Amino acid sequence: MKQVCLLCERTSFDNNLYCQEVYCQAEKSPTILGYGKWLGDIEIVRPVVVLRSSVLYEASHQKQRVFLKVAHVGSENTERLKREAEFLKTIRVSNERNTFLPNWRPPYANATVSAQTEAYGRAMLGEHLFYYYLSDFFAGESLRDALTKNPQMWVNHIGWLVMRLASSIALLQSKGVLHFGINPESLLVHFEDNPSVPTIHLLDLGIASTPQNINNDWYSFMVPPAYTAPEIMQPHLQKPSYATDVYGLGLILYEMLVGVPAYPFKLKSDEEVYQAVLKNHHVNMNRTADVRAIAELAVRMVDVQVANRPQNAAQVVQELLKLFGEVPTAKKSRWPSLNTILIIVISLLTVAFLITFFVTLNQLNII
Repeated sequence: MKQVCLLCERTSFDNNLYCQEVYCQAEKSPTILGYGKWLGDIEIVRPVVVLRSSVLYEASHQKQRVFLKVAHVGSENTERLKREAEFLKTIRVSNERNTFLPNWRPPYANATVSAQTEAYGRAMLGEHLFYYYLSDFFAGESLRDALTKNPQMWVNHIGWLVMRLASSIALLQSKGVLHFGINPESLLVHFEDNPSVPTIHLLDLGIASTPQNINNDWYSFMVPPAYTAPEIMQPHLQKPSYATDVYGLGLILYEMLVGVPAYPFKLKSDEEVYQAVLKNHHVNMNRTADVRAIAELAVRMVDVQVANRPQNAAQVVQELLKLFGEVPTAKKSRWPSLNTILIIVISLLTVAFLITFFVTLNQLNII
């Protein structure tokens, strides 16, 4: 096991993490499980993404490749994960799930997908009781890692990716659920071939609360300051709403267009970044010359005034559709699937073996 600092990303393998930055409380960093560790009957393969409230692992459960999401220690983190798991279970049971949201799985062996099944599991590790839930595996990398490799993607990829992300947020909003924590670590991306289009996996549902309960459920550490809307910091001036998640979508769009976060945060304290957001000191939008329409949409979406933004994620989807059209669907290969090929090969080998066997047997009878 090791400790990973959620602020400066320093790592310690002896659970004795220290940071020289005064703003960084490294000693409070969560413990991350390594390859081969077990949480109940679930074997850890690797950590995929470390978030402020939880960590997503690739894992093995009942000989199946799955995602395991474990809440960091603390009541706020565990309650947040419970809400997320309950929502994902609800849409799985009712067959309403979005392609780009986690496909919830029962947390224990031999449990079934039903309304009566618990949404999340519990397991002891050392002195701590950990809360977790399982979902289907998705082969991809975090958007943060993808942007590190290619800070400015092809503009069509940007549009299609944000469109798919916005459609996922629109589903949450249609169920009365607020995210309030959209950031590049909260989604995985994968680029399909033929044609080359991005698909996403929204691995985290943010605060996963409702407008009625947001005041009780909200806690600021869950979201990186650079991705926190100004109305969340000052709710007495503007009321957080569905347009708050439009701001989060806008930050993703803005960052993908300019190639850097709208509000740089590396080696800065949370308070420094909060002040930059409140004062609207973001990096300049430098794409108006080549992709003016999409650049102007990004600027509107991150406007500090809630009333100047599109008011919900569905409106964002419609605006992106006007600019980019429908996301191309993958063309079906003319070749049969791998499973079909294997079945054909095994069948041919079986036939060949039987023919050889009977021919040999016939020759022996002749002798």
